[in-house]
Amino acid sequence: MMASRIKVLFLLFIASVLCFPAVSRAANLPYTSPQMAQKLQNFRKSAPTAFVLPMVFKTHPGATFFLMHAKDLNLSDKQIKKIRSIRRKMVNRSLHQIDQINKLKSRYLKLMASRNPSLHKGRKLLMKISSLMAEATFDHVTGHIKAGDVLTKDQWGKLSSLK
Repeated sequence: MMASRIKVLFLLFIASVLCFPAVSRAANLPYTSPQMAQKLQNFRKSAPTAFVLPMVFKTHPGATFFLMHAKDLNLSDKQIKKIRSIRRKMVNRSLHQIDQINKLKSRYLKLMASRNPSLHKGRKLLMKISSLMAEATFDHVTGHIKAGDVLTKDQWGKLSSLK
């Protein structure tokens, strides 16, 4: 049982390393405020354990990646503004969802720590946690795709050489 938990935690760590490299460099972005850099740092720390199948972000790099490569992609000021707006909404929403997930996880763990926990309550909490995790993942992927919609076909073509 403990070995399987360690494997899951290890896989989540590996997924976070592979799937969120752009976020780890967010503090160096010229189009990122200090407040957003802090939010991105908080997001990077907590997202890998809150998302279902976070590896999907590798094929949809998203707003932070686009902003990191704004000059390479020749993004216009209007595109940068739109991508920043999408990222702000996406990260704020994700942080709120992650907070909800973490609160429910704490409730579940507290319940299960008791000698004779209510299995009915435990199941309901797990179902709610799973549902919120799936919703958070899908909402965040949707934000990545919306950010990608801001790019032109030529910019998408150039993007493949930047990955």
